[in-house]
Amino acid sequence: MKSLIHFSFALLICLLFTNCDDNTVVINSTSDFETYLQEEMDDQRIPALATMIFRDNNILFEKYLGSSNLNPNTPLQKNDIFLLASISKVVTGIALMQLHEDGLFGLDEDINNYLSFPVAVPGEATPITFRMLLTHTSGIADGNSGDDEYYYGTDSPKALADFMEGYFTPGGEDYNANQNFHGWEPGTRNEYSNMASALIGVLVEEISGKEFNAYCKENIFQPLGMNRTFWRLDEALQSGFTVVKPYDFYSGDYQDIGHYTFTDYPNGGLRSTTGDMHILLQAIANGGTLNGYELLKTNTVNQMLTPQIPSLDNSMGLHIFLMDGSRNLWGHDGGEQGVSTIMAVNPDNKT
Repeated sequence: MKSLIHFSFALLICLLFTNCDDNTVVINSTSDFETYLQEEMDDQRIPALATMIFRDNNILFEKYLGSSNLNPNTPLQKNDIFLLASISKVVTGIALMQLHEDGLFGLDEDINNYLSFPVAVPGEATPITFRMLLTHTSGIADGNSGDDEYYYGTDSPKALADFMEGYFTPGGEDYNANQNFHGWEPGTRNEYSNMASALIGVLVEEISGKEFNAYCKENIFQPLGMNRTFWRLDEALQSGFTVVKPYDFYSGDYQDIGHYTFTDYPNGGLRSTTGDMHILLQAIANGGTLNGYELLKTNTVNQMLTPQIPSLDNSMGLHIFLMDGSRNLWGHDGGEQGVSTIMAVNPDNKT
């Protein structure tokens, strides 16, 4: 599925730019692209696909294919809500950077100055900083205990901070020095980390004094008008909007996975629509402000969209990636059970 997503993304790029390389299939018309999408859905057994291309506030292409629910069959609609997987991390990073703008911490400060429990790579004296969390250089690994934190049909009964404390504190319920940390000095290597991203959610809570979901509602979703965006499963299901069901395909049939969430939700548990993500990317492309609301200052957006660790990874900004350097496309992709996602924006032409 990952290769399919990146191939599709290359085709999206070619609809907008003429300098496609020899390894990219060029689509010559909208109808050709629609045919391609349907063929890929059939070949890959994709039950539902939402696709949007925009330039600033103009939607250039928008298509909703398949079904939000296969039993009973319910055609996918424009405003149906998908689980976003790791695209969620862009929102988590924005929340933390808002607090940084308020002068509440420095990016190169020790995160332990702001946590109620200690976090350190065993045997390493170098402290983990905020910048390290945002650039996946903290040395924090994704241990097996995270696999046990999936909940189906309901939100996790555990508080995010409680799970994180048990994960990082020696003697904690989910502590494992070998699995939960990479064993190298923080800041010296780059390794993608879901648990480090979830820890950012705890830091937002500790620094702001607000629960992470409530903070994002108040400072991101509501002021931007992202009215179909939810961290909590119960809020999404009770919203009156359709939430797209995830499926696996095996033994010749679609298997209903059911709606689910996980305790470490700031790393991938957001649910939203193409329209709401268009709003978020517009704000980023506009230098942080949209419809009179300053999500972030322009200097902060520019900092996020600047490679932070060029000696380790020239594509890594602050919790967002340079996905295509030749076209200055910044964004994120993601994958979860029954879900694959990708989004990016060129801040120069707002596409």
